[in-house]
Amino acid sequence: MVSGEDVVETIRLKPDAGLVKSLGAHYSLESAIADLVDNCLDARATKVTIRLLTETDRLVQVQVIDNGTGMDGAAADKAMTLGHRREYAINDLGHFGIGMKAASFGHADVLTIWSSKDGATPVGRRIRRTDFSKDFSCEILSDEAAADAKAQRKRVTGAGRGTSVVWSELRGAYHGANTEEARTWMANAERSLRSHLGVTFHRLITKDALTIEILVDEVQYADEGIGMPVRAIDPFGYARSGHPDYPKTIVAESGGQKVALLCHIWPPKVDIPGFRIQGKSGERFQGFYIYRNDRLLQVGGWSQAANSSVQRQLARVVLDDESAIGFFLTMNPEKAGLRFEPIFRDALAHAAAADGTTFDAYLKDAETCYAEGNRRVSKRQPVIAPKKGFAPKLRRSIEAELPLLRSDSLNLQWKKLPEGEFIDVDFSNSTLWINSRYRYLFAPERGSLNDAPLVKALLFLLTHEVFEGSHLGPKDKDNISLWRAILSAAVTAEEEMRGE
Repeated sequence: MVSGEDVVETIRLKPDAGLVKSLGAHYSLESAIADLVDNCLDARATKVTIRLLTETDRLVQVQVIDNGTGMDGAAADKAMTLGHRREYAINDLGHFGIGMKAASFGHADVLTIWSSKDGATPVGRRIRRTDFSKDFSCEILSDEAAADAKAQRKRVTGAGRGTSVVWSELRGAYHGANTEEARTWMANAERSLRSHLGVTFHRLITKDALTIEILVDEVQYADEGIGMPVRAIDPFGYARSGHPDYPKTIVAESGGQKVALLCHIWPPKVDIPGFRIQGKSGERFQGFYIYRNDRLLQVGGWSQAANSSVQRQLARVVLDDESAIGFFLTMNPEKAGLRFEPIFRDALAHAAAADGTTFDAYLKDAETCYAEGNRRVSKRQPVIAPKKGFAPKLRRSIEAELPLLRSDSLNLQWKKLPEGEFIDVDFSNSTLWINSRYRYLFAPERGSLNDAPLVKALLFLLTHEVFEGSHLGPKDKDNISLWRAILSAAVTAEEEMRGE
C-alpha cells in the first residue's frame, strides 16, 4: 500500500506529440466528414457544403464549408489544440476536443481552417501532420489569404461568416488503376457519403434546421459548380407499423436512473430507403438507434444486449435520452456506435412497458410479425417467369416475391410500332412489345436490353396474367384493348408535357 506520506513530489506530464500518428485510425471517410458537420452544427450553422475536389478524376481535396458563427484568432488557436475542451453547451455535439483533428488526420496530412466571425478579422490556421506529431506546431496564415477564403465562402454559402475546413495531401483515397476505376470509386464514395449523412442527420434535415450539399467536381471548375442537397433517410419512415401495438415505450431502470426505449416493428416485405440503408439489406440494421440532440450516433446493432437474427430484422429501437450517455452508455470519439455498459443490459432484462410488455416479449412480437409476413407470401399464385428485357436485379426481386411458372417465360422488348401506340401483345411468342419510338422518354441512354426497369416492372405486374393461360379469352382481349388505349394516351401526354 502507498500512503500519502510516500508522495515526495508531483510533476506535470505533457502528452507526447507522437500520439498524433494514431489519430483517426478508426474513422471512415463518411464518419470523419460527419464529425466535421457536428462542429458546424455546434457553431449554429444552418447550411453546410461539402466539396470533394478532384484532379483528373482523382480525389485531391475535401472542403467542409459552413455559415455558422465563425471564430476569431483565439478561438481558432483553441480549435487546433489537441484535446482542448471548450465550454460545451447542453445541445452541442462536440464532446472530447479531438474530433476535428482526429477526423482530419485520419484522411489527410494537412489540415487548414479559414474562419470569419462578425466584428473580427478573418483568420487562417494550418497544421501539418508530420510537424504536429513532433511538437504540435501550427501555422498562422495571412490576413489576405483569410479574406480570400471569406469571399469564397460567401459565394458558396451566401454568408461570409462561418468556417471552412480543408483537407489536402490526402491519404488512403483510391486513385484507381485507370480513369474508369477512379470515377467508379468517386461515384461510390459520394453515394456512401450521401447515405451516411442522410441517415445521421435525417431529423435535422427533415425539420429544415440543416441543409447539407455535396459537390463533386474538378478543382478548377468547383467555384462554378452547384452542390446537390443530401436527402433525409428516415430509419423509421414506414407508412404503417408492422404490428398494431407498436411503436411502444419500454422503460429500463437501474440505480434510480431510467431510460425510455421506443420499440418499433417495421412492416414485413418492405424494401424502401430507410429500411434499406446504403443499398444494404434491412436485416443488417436491426437493433438500437441512439440519438443525441437529434444526431444519430448508432445505426442499429444490438450491442450484445440481444442477438441478431433474420427473424428480428423488423425490430428497431429508439434511445433518445441525453442522460443515458455516461451512465448506461459510453460514447467513443468517432461517435460511430456506443458501448453498452453491463448496467444497461441488466436493466434491460427487467424493463417493461406500461401494459407489462417486456423487452423479450417485444422481440418475440417482431419475430412473429416477420414469420407471418413470410407465410402470406407463400399464398401468392405462381406467375410467368421474366426473361429477356428484365434487368438481373429486377428478375431476382420478382423471383423473391412470387413463385414462378417454370413452363414458360415472358419477354419485354422494344420494337417500332405505329405512332401513338405504346404496347403490343404477342401472345404466341410470350412477348410484350414496347414502342421504341418512345424509348427515349424512359431510357435516355438507349441501347441496353435491360433498360427502363421501372416501366418494365409496372408492365409486367399489369399484363403477366394474360400470358399465363392457354389462350386469350374475351376478358383478356378486352383488357388488352383497355391497356392499349390508356397507355397510348398516357405516353402521348408524357411526350407533350416534355415538349418533345
